[in-house]
Amino acid sequence: MKKLLLCAAIIVFGFSKINAQENVVKFNPLALIVGSFEVGYERVLSDNQSIQLDLAYASFDSGAFDYTGFGAGVQYRFYLQKAKEAPVGWFAGPVASYTSTSADNDFKTSVFSAGGVVGYQWNWNPITLDIYGGPAYYSVNADDPTFDFGFDGIGARIGLSLGFAF
Repeated sequence: MKKLLLCAAIIVFGFSKINAQENVVKFNPLALIVGSFEVGYERVLSDNQSIQLDLAYASFDSGAFDYTGFGAGVQYRFYLQKAKEAPVGWFAGPVASYTSTSADNDFKTSVFSAGGVVGYQWNWNPITLDIYGGPAYYSVNADDPTFDFGFDGIGARIGLSLGFAF
């Protein structure tokens, strides 16, 4: 009887963890507009907090040269609705990212951004949709003179991600 109760407890605990969906793997289709492929991983840390790590591959044309490079970013999310648990509902939090690219002629471009976002994440077990936006400060350092278009300063950060929760 004790073995049966132990097995039942393990099964119930196992299913409760599956339903909790503490992980989300995401793809940002909006990043394709600016020549980047971005994937993310969100991990729930508590009932109302999570952290998301993003990796990106960038490929774009400055008008004179073709660039390729990599980037990384982080978001710390505070889920705001008490009736829902992370990773579902309204959230807000700080974000930061860094991308470094180079051209065939050794011109380099790096972009650092930091800011905050507000958004909403839906979860249709296991599919998720995540929409967010907010202000960010951008700092661009570019060797390529054709890439100088006054990008330093405050701008907008927007995102839309499709994901798989587990």
